[in-house]
Amino acid sequence: MSAQNDRLIIGRTTGKLPIGKNVTIRTFGFTDSLSGQVTFPGSEIEAREGDSVSIDFWNISQGNPVSLYCKEMEFQQRNAENEVMKVKEPIHHMVHGFYSFQAKKAGTYLYYSPENYPFNLQAGMFGVLIIRPKETDSLDHKPSQEILWCSNEIDTKWHTDAIMGTAYDVSNKPILLPLYKPNYFLINGKTTIENKGLQSFVNKKEKVLLRLVNSGLYLHEIQFPSDAELKFISGSDRNLIAGPNGYRIQLHSGECLEVFVFLDQVNEKEKIRYHFIEPISKKVAYKAEIPVFY
Repeated sequence: MSAQNDRLIIGRTTGKLPIGKNVTIRTFGFTDSLSGQVTFPGSEIEAREGDSVSIDFWNISQGNPVSLYCKEMEFQQRNAENEVMKVKEPIHHMVHGFYSFQAKKAGTYLYYSPENYPFNLQAGMFGVLIIRPKETDSLDHKPSQEILWCSNEIDTKWHTDAIMGTAYDVSNKPILLPLYKPNYFLINGKTTIENKGLQSFVNKKEKVLLRLVNSGLYLHEIQFPSDAELKFISGSDRNLIAGPNGYRIQLHSGECLEVFVFLDQVNEKEKIRYHFIEPISKKVAYKAEIPVFY
């Protein structure tokens, strides 16, 4: 038996995101209500395996039309009569669009607006979709806590009013952008140095479910201490690499991974190393160290 899961998501172009001391940029994004503030990531969609999910997407943004897309999930678009549309169309200003999908496979996924890619993604029109497995009595599937790290880069030149204030164009003409040179690197909408850790040292013997999402345009590599043990849950197991210096995870743009993390053998002062890597040159553009414990 499948359960019906209904969601309202609002697309807007009036967000503001503080990303540093006295630095606030304009963003686009998805919220759950008219009064909701844009966050990175945006509205979270949560379902359980087997659910039938329906989304009412209300586009109140002033810019070009937008839509919803998930690479690993088949989003069907429906008209006002609930009929599946043979040809998908972006949703225009002050119009509702209707989507549905079947939550077939448990995991963590990125959804976003594919119009004017990669601009809308960089602007903030993305969110995380979590499909939980069916209920189980096994304690092996019950971590002490769950943590989401959704990482991305920001090029502030892409967030100026001149670019983000582009007037509505029914043809959805692509936006002209400067060369992408990010100058801020974020996890969950905050600079990496603001991240306080993965697990309380008091609870180090309890496993953590870590959901990793790359909503940026660079390759993101996460290096764990040598004594940390990781167990693959979902995503692509090729992204989880075991080496002599410990596990590392590599996520290309749009990729997601779920792992159990076991920290009981890890020293209190160890760090997790986050690398943001330019995909063509393969050069590390930014390095961050995050404490394992807080």
